[in-house]
Amino acid sequence: MRRVTIEDVAQAAGVSRQTVSRAMNDKDEISQETKQRVMQAIQELGYRPNRLAQGMVTQRTYTVGLVVSNITNPFFPEVTRGVQDTALANEYNVLLCNTDDTAEVELQSLRSLAAQHADGIILFSHQASDDELRTFADSYRPLVLINRICEHPHISVLLVDNYRGAQLAADYFADHQHTQIGMLTNDSPTYSQSRRLLGFRQQLEARGLQLPEERVIPEVNHLEGGYRAAHQLLTRYPEVTAIFTYNDLMAVGAIRACSELGRRIPADVAIIGFDGIQMSTMTTPSLSTIYVDKYAMGQQAMNRLIAMIEAPDVTFAPIELNVELILREST
Repeated sequence: MRRVTIEDVAQAAGVSRQTVSRAMNDKDEISQETKQRVMQAIQELGYRPNRLAQGMVTQRTYTVGLVVSNITNPFFPEVTRGVQDTALANEYNVLLCNTDDTAEVELQSLRSLAAQHADGIILFSHQASDDELRTFADSYRPLVLINRICEHPHISVLLVDNYRGAQLAADYFADHQHTQIGMLTNDSPTYSQSRRLLGFRQQLEARGLQLPEERVIPEVNHLEGGYRAAHQLLTRYPEVTAIFTYNDLMAVGAIRACSELGRRIPADVAIIGFDGIQMSTMTTPSLSTIYVDKYAMGQQAMNRLIAMIEAPDVTFAPIELNVELILREST
């Protein structure tokens, strides 16, 4: 079957090829009646613009990059789906890169996407330094950085309200008379890690409670890390009755540790995670968590990237995503 061309649309609408182009790009040089006639012909013929040809004019490839730290983490597929759906709706393709949370691979992924002329990049960055990101951004635009602050005119940021989420967990424990409290945190110093720890500690202090340094256990932020950290915390400090974890994966690991140690949840130990991954509804007991709308995160990141592509000289304000406490059986 022959591909429908812009010339076919022009003939069907009774206009020139240039007029079809103006209609598709929403230019003011033509009347609304002509624009509607062209768009009707496009719909009836099923015309799809030739992105390669458009790219030669616009200097765009209509591809964007999404760089994540660990695609096996259940947090990222939901974000990726939000990015992908929004990209497809705007006729962009998405190139996905996984960094294994290492600076070398993170920077290599950025350079590779730039070499492939990706129109923009959405980045979960934990390991590359601020100087390395700024150096890259000096010669590449635009970047949307998620859950990290790095000031540069080519970078826009999207942040989860990590501090508020941690406050919600602290308030819940305080409201339910927990006084012996611990936290399992990420062993890698990131923006999210620092904000969650700070918010939790400061809100406990505001409620007249303490989070001793020795009861903050750093570990790798996955299932096994959560298991090891909870086992260590509860073995050293068996009086602990409430645990807040950096993310849901660590919380699931903590549930396993409690089971092995004979600690009933929530009768002996209450647990609150962070992120609201789908797995949190399937554990036994089901997990209370600080919920982040990960699909909306992907949507907003992609929409911001498109806005930056279309208005490269505009400085955009940071986006902050709200969170909420979801209570389930673990509390």
